[in-house]
Amino acid sequence: MEKKQIGILGAVIAVVAVVALLGVTYAAFTQQLSVDGTATVNKSSWKIRFVDLKSVEKTGTATEVTQPSIQSGDTTISNFAVTLKTPGDSVSYKFSVTNEGTFNATLSSINVQTPSCTGSGAHSEDDQTNVCSHLEYTLTYAEGGAINPGDLLNAGDTKELLLKLVYKDNITAEELPQDDVTIGNLAATLVYKQAA
Repeated sequence: MEKKQIGILGAVIAVVAVVALLGVTYAAFTQQLSVDGTATVNKSSWKIRFVDLKSVEKTGTATEVTQPSIQSGDTTISNFAVTLKTPGDSVSYKFSVTNEGTFNATLSSINVQTPSCTGSGAHSEDDQTNVCSHLEYTLTYAEGGAINPGDLLNAGDTKELLLKLVYKDNITAEELPQDDVTIGNLAATLVYKQAA
């Protein structure tokens, strides 16, 4: 029995020696790899705003009642009021949109509203229909050309825009309003996003 115990003990010692040898052998084939470095995030900003609002340009007998102003952190032009008296009258405003940030921008959407008309007298429905059907309200680039989604406004660039309201002159005598008509919804929205 002692031979059997010595044999088992010898086998256990042999197994322990083999495991220890494998551990040493495995340790001999290890390698440590390291990554080390630094990074810097440069100063950057996102700032697109309105600038350089010019005085009204009028044609015909159009008048400016209230001059617009740039407000709300330079992202809103508001408070303008004008009067159109005669077919062919128009008013227009030039202003610029500028990218003062460090990222290039793309126009993701443009929405120029359709003017609404509200008549004030006995013939208000006919008046408002006739006036609104002869209005043209546009927002374009000042040098000409449509403003379209996808247009680029690179960092540091400025583009001049033209907002124009026209009371078209292709009106018959029967279509002239018999009472005053208030024109509302003279709004437009430009949405810029970071260029890809």
